[in-house]
Formats: sequence, structure tokens, C-alpha cells
Amino acid sequence: MSVLFQTGKLCLYKKCLKTSFCKYVFLRKASDVPRQFVSFDEIVAQRRAEARRSLVVQVNSESSFTELYGYCSKYATVNDIHHYKNSGGEHFMLIECSTEENLKDVLQNCSSHQKDLDVMAVPSPFLWFRAAPGKEKYPVTTRSLAVKDGCNKVDEDALYEELLNCGTVSDQIQLLYDRTVLNDLGIRLRYMVARQLEVIFSSLYANIAIQPFGSSVNGFGKMGCDLDLVLTNALTNEMTAANRRLVYQEKKTEGGRSPWQRHMELVAALLELRAPGAARVQRVLHARVPIVKYAHDMTDLDCDLCYNNTSGVYMSELLYLLGSMDNRVRPLVLAVRRWARAVTLTCAQPGRWITNFPLTLLVLFFLQQQRLLPSVRQLVQLARKGDIRIAEDNLNCTFLRDASRLPAASRGDHNLQTLLMQFFEYYAQFDFQDKAISVYEGNPVRKPNALPLYIVNPLEQALNVSRNVSYEELERLRLEVRNAAWQLEAGLEGKKGDDWGILGLIEQRSTRSLKKLLRVGNSHRLVSVKDLFNDKEDDPNSTEIKSKVQRLSKTEKDNVNELKDSVVKDEKNSQNVKEKQTQSMKYKNTQVRNEVNRIRRGKIV
Repeated sequence: MSVLFQTGKLCLYKKCLKTSFCKYVFLRKASDVPRQFVSFDEIVAQRRAEARRSLVVQVNSESSFTELYGYCSKYATVNDIHHYKNSGGEHFMLIECSTEENLKDVLQNCSSHQKDLDVMAVPSPFLWFRAAPGKEKYPVTTRSLAVKDGCNKVDEDALYEELLNCGTVSDQIQLLYDRTVLNDLGIRLRYMVARQLEVIFSSLYANIAIQPFGSSVNGFGKMGCDLDLVLTNALTNEMTAANRRLVYQEKKTEGGRSPWQRHMELVAALLELRAPGAARVQRVLHARVPIVKYAHDMTDLDCDLCYNNTSGVYMSELLYLLGSMDNRVRPLVLAVRRWARAVTLTCAQPGRWITNFPLTLLVLFFLQQQRLLPSVRQLVQLARKGDIRIAEDNLNCTFLRDASRLPAASRGDHNLQTLLMQFFEYYAQFDFQDKAISVYEGNPVRKPNALPLYIVNPLEQALNVSRNVSYEELERLRLEVRNAAWQLEAGLEGKKGDDWGILGLIEQRSTRSLKKLLRVGNSHRLVSVKDLFNDKEDDPNSTEIKSKVQRLSKTEKDNVNELKDSVVKDEKNSQNVKEKQTQSMKYKNTQVRNEVNRIRRGKIV
């Protein structure tokens, strides 16, 4: 150690540790609790800032990068450019500038509107890059695309091949999470859609803010998941200062319906008329929370926009907090969700089946039983003054926001394989008839009513988030967790096959049955289907195949002939028996015998 101090190598060692790569490695390997925790509010602020200094530009192909970068870099400093394609095969590039001022310079010097009388000009962060009137030369750059094809769908065949080559089930679960979790570009595009609506609605509302919530931000989202958006119009203290004597005249909403239903009607109309990329707008205004549903064609996102549903944002924050406490939580949740979709426990359409949100709570509750996660009650008790949050209808959403302030707890040595097996075993034996799932308490509680499945809302304990689940679906859930536990255990004991580990759990049942039917090396198949349709006469195997078919057909004909002979023989024997019985029978007189024979002859077909 003294040599290090004398030679100055320790200073060099410290300098190396300060690099961003080393910081990333050490933070990744360190425990989640002692390290510096990044709060949900910090993540949201970072993503919103990225969206405010970004543009999404439609281009001809990924080869347009050099020209687009050279054109924009003349007026601003470009941090990165991300490339992706939508389902229509159109190419887009997300450009992130270094500052918002740089972005304004680009828009002021590089952007224009179309010369079309049928188009109403609208400000939007979504643009397209048209061809130059002449050949422009740009300086040669060493920069390249930060991401190419960043939103491509997961290749299921390639994913199954990678899962097949994993060493353990834990490696499979972690790989499934790494390949299917919502990536950085997917999150950026979701905040860009929210930013687009903020720009369009800013002229109508004084302090408009549109924020993603749900799977897009809580860390449990997968590639291609839907986008939930909430529109808020909260006024700041500065905007409502009592010492200012000039007050804006405001329009009061009149009518029998809720004012926010009418506002959402206006929002839906603006989406149809003013939002580029918005399509298939649907109004669901008579729900408890009015929603406008639409599809965004440029990003391939299905969006649900609601007003002032801040409790959904705080629920996303709670799930983000619990998922950040242990690096095994999110991979386990995504594995369980994928399994539930494979066995059709969940469905994209609403109905009487369980959804992803209650499934996530089931996993979190199970991890609480393993003492890997605290209860929500503990988070509420440790909350400070800065953690106070009040949602709509005076709903108290106060809980600890900084996980680094939690007392140190034992993380346990269970790997993902063990946790997944224990998850199935736990709910295979759970008493759903009398007990309810309470993530708030961290323990099973008595059911307050006779609904089949009762999962307590962690932020509003009077609500059951699984009240739609029927008795039949609950029985299917219990059956499927038992089958999954048995299948996972059986797969671990035998040799590694095509469905070892989680492969047999996450494959669709129809696909699994077809693979078993067409599996190569099936010894039960006498002749392959491909060989039956082989028309080559000179094929050395054709003679053998035809002889097999002829032998099979000949054997079948012999069997049919034997069966016919036996039937005829049995009929003759039965007739002889009847004749003997008739001859042996004694009748009272000749008239009775003739009448009996006539009746018997009439019954013969």
C-alpha cells in the first residue's frame, strides 16, 4: 500500500474510477439499497427535459443520417440521433440537441410549413426531411447513429434459440427481461408523444402538462406496450398570487354533464384535426375517468389520454419504487406476465379475466412474504414532509419516495429460478376463498366480501383491483399455477430439451403442440409427409417408400376382407341357429306355426 502512495498510482486508480463506464459498472454491481437512489421525480424530469430538446424527423432511410446531421449541426449541437421504423416501413430519426435553445435555433432556421390551402399550420415536434433542391456538401463526420432499428419487434425464434442455450433457468429469466423490456428509445418516443400534445394544447390551457404513467414509466413495461397519458392543468402558487390585482376572466362550464367530459370532447376533436400522426380517435366519456383512445401512427403506439388522474401517476411511482429495491423484482414480474399471456390467463381486451396490474401485485405480495420487499404501510410510516402527495378526491398518496432511507434488510440468496418456482407453489396453496392479497399490509387479510379474487389497491384500500375476475377465471389461475410448478420442476429434473426451463411456460400452447407434432426424429411416424409427395422417380428412396405404402395398403385390404368374411360367417351361423330353434319349437297347430313364420319373414330387412 505504501508503494501505491509513493508512486502516485493510487491517484491514477482514483481517476479511472471516476470515468462514466466505471461508475456504471460499480453502481450496477452494488446493492440497490445503499447506492444513490434515483427517484421517480428525477427520472420524469430527465425524460421531460430530453423531450423538450428533441425532434422526430421522417426520412427516406437510415442512410439519410449524414445529410440530416450535417444540416442540423450547422445551427445546433446535436447529442445523438436514434433511428427506428414503424409498422408501415417508414423511417424516422429522433434528434436530441444539447439544449432547448439549440432546438429553437434549428426550428427557426431549418423548419417550414407546407404550401397547402387544405392544411392548417400546427407546431409539432414531428417533422419530415424533404430532398434538397440541389446537391449540398456537408463536412465529413465521424459520428454515427446512436441506435439503428431501435423499435424492431423481438424475433421470437431468435429469442427461443438464445433461451435454449442458457445455462440455468435464472439466466433464461434474466435474458427474457433484457430482450423484451422497454428500451431507452421506446421511453423517449413515449415522452415525445406527450410533448406533442403539450405543444398543441398550450394555447388553450394556462399550465398544461401531459405525463406518461403506467407500464411506460414504472419499469415493468415491455416493448410495444400501450401508452397511458394524463392531462393536468394545475396552477402554480405564482399564477394564483393573492397580491396581484389583475385577474384573468375565466369561462365557467355550464351544462348537466361533468365539465371534464366536455373538455375531453374538445381534446378528442383537437386530436382528430390538429395532431399529426393521431388516428382512430375514440371517446370513452361516460366512464368513471373519461378517456380518449387513439393510435399514433408515427410511433406505433396505442394511447389512452385521461384528465387529472394523478392517482395513476402515484401508483406508477410506487411500483417504480418497489421494483428498484431489488434487481430480481422486474425480471420475475415480466416472466410471470409472459407466462400468463402464453396460457391465456390475460387478454388484450377487457373482460372477466385477470390483467397485468393485479398480476404485478401478486408477484410483489409474494416477494413481501419472502422478506425481500417492505410493505406499503412501512413506506407510509417512514414518509417525510417532502413525501406528502394528495391526489384527486383528497386521496392520500403519501409514502417514502427515497428508497435509500430504508433500513438495511437481508436480501436473501434466492435466485430467479427458485423465486419463480416458489411463486407458483405459493399461489397453488393460497386460500383465495377466505383471504385477500394486501400489498399495503404485506400479509394476507380477511376478505371483506364474497368476490372470487380480492386484491387490495395499495393506495386506496377500499377498492379491489381484481373485482372483474370471475370464479371460472380464478379456478383457471389456480390450475395454471399448479401446472406451471409441476412443469418447471419436471423440466429441471430431466435432460434439456426443446421446452426445458421457462421455454415450456412462455410458449403459446398451440405453438407448443405443433412443435411436438413436427419435431424432427419422431420415431412414431412410419412415412414422412414430405416423402409422400416426392415425385422424383429416380430417387433411391422412392421405391422403398412406395413399397411401404403398398404394403400398408395391402395389409389394410386384407384386414377388411377378413372382417367381411367373419361378418358373413357370423350371419350364417346366426341364421342356422334360428332355423334350428324354429324347428325345435312346438306349436299348438299348423295355423299358429304359419302365422309365426309370416311375422318373422316380414321383419327381415
